[in-house]
Amino acid sequence: MNKIFRKSTGLLGAICGGLLIGLPATPRLAMAQQQPSIRPSSQVNPCPSIFYEEPHNSRVLVPQGCPPNAFTQRLQPQATAPAPEAGVQQAEPVTPGTTTTVPVQPPLPQTQQSPIATVTPTDGKVNVRIKNNTNAVVAYEVIGHTGKRLLPGRNEVVLRDLPVAVTITAVRQDRGFLKFTPTQSESGLLELSLDEQTTATNNQGAIRIQENGSVFLN
Repeated sequence: MNKIFRKSTGLLGAICGGLLIGLPATPRLAMAQQQPSIRPSSQVNPCPSIFYEEPHNSRVLVPQGCPPNAFTQRLQPQATAPAPEAGVQQAEPVTPGTTTTVPVQPPLPQTQQSPIATVTPTDGKVNVRIKNNTNAVVAYEVIGHTGKRLLPGRNEVVLRDLPVAVTITAVRQDRGFLKFTPTQSESGLLELSLDEQTTATNNQGAIRIQENGSVFLN
């Protein structure tokens, strides 16, 4: 009987011991099955919030497609009209009738400067006395009325019955510079002196007498 009891006790202990050994493994296996697996995400946010926080907000250009931060807004050019696609012609606006192109006229001398003198024409004509106060030969011409003529230094000439409006040019033969100076003006007569000019900036090579007698550097 004792032998039978000892065998029974040993068998029971072995069974209980096996149960005790197997108990901790079962909960761990169940927990492992219930806990979801953690995998690295393959999607990366292209517009992280750090782009909109200082100092990045004021220093970093955000990628294309992201809302612009303060720095990106400063660098973006102002919106312009889209250019037409290559090979596509834009239709011209249709307007009734014909368009007349008016040639651009240069402003008249009186709109550019004040007259240097005034002479009263007689029957639409004036006389002009030119004094060459330089030591150089001067070539002068009344445009449309005379060819080029020479006036030696320290000499003078009177041009009579010039119809207004009229332009007179003068050029020194030694390629020096000239200055027109009105010295006398009376009814029907204008007197001009030709003096030496030291700089090309103030070179004066022509005058124009308007129909009303106003004299302008031309």
